[in-house]
Amino acid sequence: MDWDDYKYFSALAATRSVRAAAEQLEVNPSTVSRRLEHFEERLGVQLFTRSRRGLTITPEGAEVIARVNEIASDLGNIEGRLIGQDQRLSGVVRVVIPEVIALSLLVKELPRFQALYPDIEISMVPGHQRPNLNVREADVLMEATDHPAENLVGRSLSPVAIAAYGSRDLVERDQQAGIVPGGDDNVWVEYLTDSEMSRACRRLRATHAAAARIHVRSHSLLLHLEAVRQGVGYAFLPCILAESDANLLRVGNIPPVLGPSMWMLTHPDLRGTRRVKVFMDFVRDIFDRRADELLGSEWKQQQIRSDSQ
Repeated sequence: MDWDDYKYFSALAATRSVRAAAEQLEVNPSTVSRRLEHFEERLGVQLFTRSRRGLTITPEGAEVIARVNEIASDLGNIEGRLIGQDQRLSGVVRVVIPEVIALSLLVKELPRFQALYPDIEISMVPGHQRPNLNVREADVLMEATDHPAENLVGRSLSPVAIAAYGSRDLVERDQQAGIVPGGDDNVWVEYLTDSEMSRACRRLRATHAAAARIHVRSHSLLLHLEAVRQGVGYAFLPCILAESDANLLRVGNIPPVLGPSMWMLTHPDLRGTRRVKVFMDFVRDIFDRRADELLGSEWKQQQIRSDSQ
């Protein structure tokens, strides 16, 4: 039995795409295809049907993945209980984090963490890859959501404010032409994924600029931001991305709103793991100190007034 075959099969079952599975496993697509063919030959069954739209799992494949997930969960529980007793300030902490949060907050602070804990290695995985904490593919999950997974433990770090922005040139040009953002004579950019942040941005655009023309749709928040910076159109963006950007201006006639909260979660078995605990404490401190970047100036002032009452 070659457990690597099951690793490749699980990645294909999760992504339904040879290319996406290859990216997740950090190998060539040809390697994934070859391993799948050998695995099907060894089992004597077809695990997927192939089409232009991707892979569709067969009933036989569904039965195999169900058993694989059961075994992985059992092994993960054993490993988790052992790791949870680990009190060393060394080793790897695997963190699933949205790239925009990593770039805007975490990466800038990592030299300080490195100085405090030189023997801890931080392994960051982009949030869209969604490793499974239940089978120890990651230790900490950070995501913007109002519906955190019930089988994980953690806390809400901060809501994330969302506002409408445009490039400085675009805003000034439209002001001179008498064009009001949100009308039917301006152009917007849309962020198009299944994340809660993306859905919130699309709802706001539909509310405040229903008649606007959409010239660009992006599945990447960083590409979405860059399109706005280059003057392609207006867009709703998390304030943490746009507020400090000198090339962007807030669209004044559209008020900011609070989007989904940023949560930091881990598996219950890992709460006692010392390296995980110190990392989570470090991240909480970052969010406490820099909450104004996540909330935007208006919401931060409202929070200060509320706390002083």
